[in-house]
Amino acid sequence: MLTTILFVVFSIGALASALGVVLSRSAIYSVLLLVLTMGMISGLFILLKAFLVATILILVYAGAILVLFLFVVMLVYYRK
Repeated sequence: MLTTILFVVFSIGALASALGVVLSRSAIYSVLLLVLTMGMISGLFILLKAFLVATILILVYAGAILVLFLFVVMLVYYRK
């Protein structure tokens, strides 16, 4: 029962944050929502007992690539 509730929470959270990535007008918010999306998807992998995939998703994608992307976006961000 708990796994079903967590699955629904992670699924709705992943879909909502992915929709926020697409609909966000700011690139910085879009990257932060993409980090949240990766966290929700790694939660789904943990529910599937794929701990290695969840760890790689968090460490490699959310921990390194998206933080670097956020740094670049904030570095070249131009306000009108």
